[in-house]
This record gives sequence, C-alpha cells and structure tokens, in this order.
Amino acid sequence: MRKALTLALPLLLVLTACGGDAGGDGPEGKTAGDAAILESVRIDGGSDEEVPEVTFDSPLEVTGPAAAAITTGDGEPIADGDRVSFHLVGLNAEDGAVLGDTYSRGEPQTLDLTEELQEVDPELYEVLLGTNIGSQIAYTTVLEGQDPQQLIVMRVLSAEEAPPAPPVPEVLSPEAVEELDADGQLPTFTFDDDEAPVIDIPDNEPSDDLVIKVLEAGDGEVLTEADTISANYAGWRWEDGEQFDSSYTGGEPIEFPLTGVIEGWTKGLAGQTVGSKVLLVIPAPMGYGDPAPEGRPSGTLAFYVEIVEKVAAE
Repeated sequence: MRKALTLALPLLLVLTACGGDAGGDGPEGKTAGDAAILESVRIDGGSDEEVPEVTFDSPLEVTGPAAAAITTGDGEPIADGDRVSFHLVGLNAEDGAVLGDTYSRGEPQTLDLTEELQEVDPELYEVLLGTNIGSQIAYTTVLEGQDPQQLIVMRVLSAEEAPPAPPVPEVLSPEAVEELDADGQLPTFTFDDDEAPVIDIPDNEPSDDLVIKVLEAGDGEVLTEADTISANYAGWRWEDGEQFDSSYTGGEPIEFPLTGVIEGWTKGLAGQTVGSKVLLVIPAPMGYGDPAPEGRPSGTLAFYVEIVEKVAAE
C-alpha cells in the first residue's frame, strides 16, 4: 500500500530526441529560457530509428532551464493539446558522453502539450508549441542532486490530438456502496487459522470510484489525512485475485503516515475510527495506475484494513 517512489525525470518524460538529417549550429528555431546555454549544440545525422551525433563546447554550463529548436522539421506544427511522440538521447553536460537513449528500446515516448506541462516545464512547452514535426530540440534544466547535469536532445516523431483524459475517480456514496453490497458486487472475507483474511472477489467489473465499506466500526479516535497509523492489512488485485501484500505474513501491524500511501488509502481511511475494519476497493488512478510502475500491482485493488492504533506525533 506504500506509495511508489518514482523519479521525476523531465529528461525522460517530457522530451523528444531529435536527430535530423541536417546538422545545425546553435538554435535555428524557437528558444525559451536561458537559450544561450545551447548556442554551441550541433546535431548531425540520425533518423527516426538512429541516434544522432550531438556535439557541443564542453563543459556545458547548465545554469537554468533552456530549450531550443536546433533544426526545423518539415512536418505540421505541433498544437496545444497534441500528444507528441518522440525519441531522446541524454548526454553528460560536462563531457558529452552518452548516458542513455530511447532509440535502442525501439519504443518512442509520449507527452501531452497541456496546462500541466506548461506549469511543470514552461520552456519545453513554449518551444514545442508551433514547432514542426521532425524538429530537433535541445533541452536542459538544473536537477537538484543530479550529478552530472544532462543535456537532452529530442527528435519529434509525430503529433496528434491527445485523447480526452479519463474521468477522475470520486468516493462512492454510502448509498451506492450499500447497493453494490446488496447485489453481491463487493468482495467478502473469510479468515484462515492464523486469522489472516482470505478474499472472495465477485465476477463483476469493479466500480470506477473508490469504495469504502466499514466491516466493523471501531470506538477509537477519528483519523485525519495527516495522521500516522498502525494497521494490519492485506491487498489483492481485482483482476485475478492475486495477493500482492500482507502485514499478516510478518505477524505484526505496520506503521505508516496517511500522507505517504496511495490516494485510495489516504481518502479511504481518513474519517475512520481506530479499531475499525474496512474494505477498500481502489480504482487504478487512486492506486498505482494501469500499467503500474515495475514491482507494483496494476489495475483495481481490494484491501482489507484493520486500524490498530493512531501513532502519537513525536
């Protein structure tokens, strides 16, 4: 149930590697941020499948975020709301050594030109917006704690209108939960000889919203989202009933802050009382996603949670 720790890599999530057939000395098209950083960047060769050769005057002094179209493609201009497909190559800003690329994996990455990107990486958003497909873009920013700093070179492969965002899950009303329960559409539990829960998941599709069902109400303190608690729990994937985590195997409850777990746990346990036993059915956007990060369960998840105590703040 612990929140997956994922690295915030604008270098891998927001950039396209652009290796073009024509080389370029310094920015040829749009620029944003401290673009003077990128004046010496040259890109030669490369294609949609092959990593380009990137050179620059080293060391590249990365003093802030900067983006520049080093060469201009001959495709259609990228529009706000487009989903951009790209390859990228990352280089050591100090000596130009290649640190990694997406070409070798054969699967381009994508990003959406949305308000979220504009807020997180305004320089990259500004350069991508209106730049032609096929353009080669250099990008860099200061990442705290990263050594060495990196230069990212992107190749824009395609751009098309992004599909609409899926609806944001909500907390299902108690009345709707009662209806699902009455119709036999919620998991039920039995307990083995060690008093660990064993789940029975029905065949129906799960709710798209967060299901909170109090199986047994406790008489302790009411929890808030800021609390740290100790709990016994077990979790299963709805899709196949596979158990992926359980405190019962260790024989003792686990302590954790409600601010440090998946959203379905935070929203599902805030407002509950110590001593309660709760069923949570958590849709993927409130869990680990679908697909989930490596090592984490994907899709809708079901949890049995017994809130043992509220841990006093130190």
